Amino acid sequence: MVFNKNFLIGLMSILLISCSYFEKDKGKIIINNESPYLISDVRVKYTSSKRVDLIGDLPPNSSYRYAIQYTSYEDSISIDYTDQDKKTYSRDAVPYAASYDKERYTFTIR
Repeated sequence: MVFNKNFLIGLMSILLISCSYFEKDKGKIIINNESPYLISDVRVKYTSSKRVDLIGDLPPNSSYRYAIQYTSYEDSISIDYTDQDKKTYSRDAVPYAASYDKERYTFTIR
């Protein structure tokens, strides 16, 4: 079977672009606020290392990309936030985070 050289180059380009897109978001948490309300006091809390990063407010229907701060040992991550009724929530976002096992996580607030 004979391949067209341009077709093969195009196919390889698409493959490389798609792979690099997924690799770019490794080690990140995508925090999505799908509610029509402002979400305030968003915090990322690491269980083992006791680290807390303040993200701040998240406008309605928006998202935020947070880069996970890996340490030399495993950790788990939760996200705390306050809704429009001033009720505070704490939910697990990453059950297991390690630098040798970088993943992309999505955390959605509805």
